Parts: sequence; structure tokens; C-alpha cells
Amino acid sequence: MLMVRGSRVLSFVVPSLWFCKILMGDYVLKVQINGPQIADEFDRIVAEFPDIQFVFALDESDYFTSCAEAEVMFDGVRSYPGALSAAKSLRWVQSSGAGNDKDPLIELANRSILLTNAAGIHAIPVADTALMLLLSIGRGGNWAIRNQIAHNWQLPPAIWEPAEKTAGIVALGAIGIEIAKRVKSFGMNVIGVDVNTDIRSEYVDEIRPVSELPWLLGQSDAVFIAAPLTRATRHMMNDDTFAMMRNGSVFISVSRGGLTDTEALIRALDSDRFFGVGLDVVEEEPLMSDHPLWDRSNVVITPHLGGNSPERGRRLADLFIENLRRYANKQTLLNLVDLDAGY
Repeated sequence: MLMVRGSRVLSFVVPSLWFCKILMGDYVLKVQINGPQIADEFDRIVAEFPDIQFVFALDESDYFTSCAEAEVMFDGVRSYPGALSAAKSLRWVQSSGAGNDKDPLIELANRSILLTNAAGIHAIPVADTALMLLLSIGRGGNWAIRNQIAHNWQLPPAIWEPAEKTAGIVALGAIGIEIAKRVKSFGMNVIGVDVNTDIRSEYVDEIRPVSELPWLLGQSDAVFIAAPLTRATRHMMNDDTFAMMRNGSVFISVSRGGLTDTEALIRALDSDRFFGVGLDVVEEEPLMSDHPLWDRSNVVITPHLGGNSPERGRRLADLFIENLRRYANKQTLLNLVDLDAGY
């Protein structure tokens, strides 16, 4: 565990004990960075804020040694049993993930603790993964890899070409827009649904509210799922919604596995609904070695690698530095999560 000390007087509206410390000049903002996500960036973060006290906690023992005094945390509250309860002074958590379905949202709300996520920093690699899945399916890459392993020179049974087809994107956040940018370059018409219909993008031809999901599914030759997982969106792709999709279409899921009912997906595959399916996420991860999805020749599965990037640590640190600067200056934080909505 590494600790860096300093002193900084802030003018937050705080509980009376802290307010007294501010008046007496004893207040020090204490920040705990948990886990390896931005370990390589720790020195850079400390250098940006020489008057803040930082603690780096690599493991569970480190976490509980210092968490009680931390006002700000990077990750950690969902890592260990009792983690949030032990963080008695906590007021803000910066998550390293884009989704918040595994965070203790109710307890955070009950204690009026702010939560910000890392939405946007994974947009480029996740969109690249979606594109890889599309091309693997469409150009027969899935067949080629199987044939290479078997030393078998054989063309795929069919090719799917994206030009002049329609791509439907469910949720036009940062990931959805990056997907739109890529498929638009292939000459696809791009439509989307989102809770925010005021989104404007040169890469999206038409945006409608989420209630128009049946319209999107019926119009699209390729459907990309890039939505957050919440109580409202769990199993949004089910028997009914799969039945709305075009025969011979492509289905690609890259955000959260819980958005898709796996058994319903298998039933749709059995009905020959799809040309192909690309999954970077599944309901239960890791996918069991004997799961029937592995053996489907028109299904491409990757192990939730979408967010992986050599730039991830730097992007996370950049976001945390900006938000920490905003927090210290009582400004609105980026990526503030609505704890009731779950995103």
C-alpha cells in the first residue's frame, strides 16, 4: 500500500465535523485508488494533485486498512464483502466500468454517495470488436479459422455483404455512435433507438425512442446491442423481440450479456432466423465449456474482450483526473450515474 500525503482546504457543504476541520485548516481530501486498473498511472495522478492525500490499495487487505477515511474512491466498493459499509467517509466513487449493474446502487443512494462510471472510454475498442464480429460472420472468418485449424482449404457456404443494408443500433451512447461511424463507412443505412432522441450524429440516419424497438428490429439487416443493463432492459432480446427480426439478419451483442435471454437466442438460432450471431458478452460469464453456443458454426464468440485496449489505463486516468479536478472545485462530474435508473 502506497500513501502520499498533503493538505488542501475545500469549501464543500460537508457534515459538521468536516466543516469544523475546514475552518481550522485541518481538512485534507483523502482519495483511495483500488486495484490494478490505473496502477501504472498512479504517479501521474498524484503529480496532478500534490495537496491531496492518496492511497493505492492493491488487494483486499490494503482496501480495509485505509477505506474508512477515504472520501473519494476509484473502484473498490463492489470488490469485497462489506467493502461499501466499511468506507464510512465515502462521498464519491469513480467506477472503471461503463456499466453499473453490479454496483450496490441502493446502498449508494441511501447514503447519498455519488457514482460516476467510465462510459465512453471503451467506445473505440468495443466498436472495433463489434466490427470484427460483423466481418467474421459476413466474410466467413469464422469458417476460415475452423478450416485453418483443420488444415482444410474450403470456401464458406455463404457470404453476407453490408453495403446498402441497414444497421440498427440499440442505444446511441459513445459505443453506439462509434459503431455507427464504422458501419456507415461500409455504405450501410444506420438507424437507432435511444432514451435520448435529441442525439444528433452524421453517422445515424434516423433516431427514434426505445419504444420503437420493434420498428428497428423489423428494418435492420444487422442489429447491434450496445445498451446498459438495468431492470428495464434485462432480457430485452427475448422470444418476442427475436421474432421481430428479419430472416437472414445478423445479431451482435457487445455491451452486457443480461440484455439477451440466452435460451431464447438458442431457439431463434434453431429456427434459422439469423445469417450469423456475434457475442462478446453472454449472461453467465465465463461461458461454460459444454454450452451449446460453442458448437454453432454461425456463431462467433469472444471472451468479453471489447473493452480491452493498451490505451485503457491512460483513458481511465484522464477521466479520473478531470473528475477529481471537478470534485475539488465543486463542479458537475462527468458520467454521473442516476442511481434510480441504473445508468
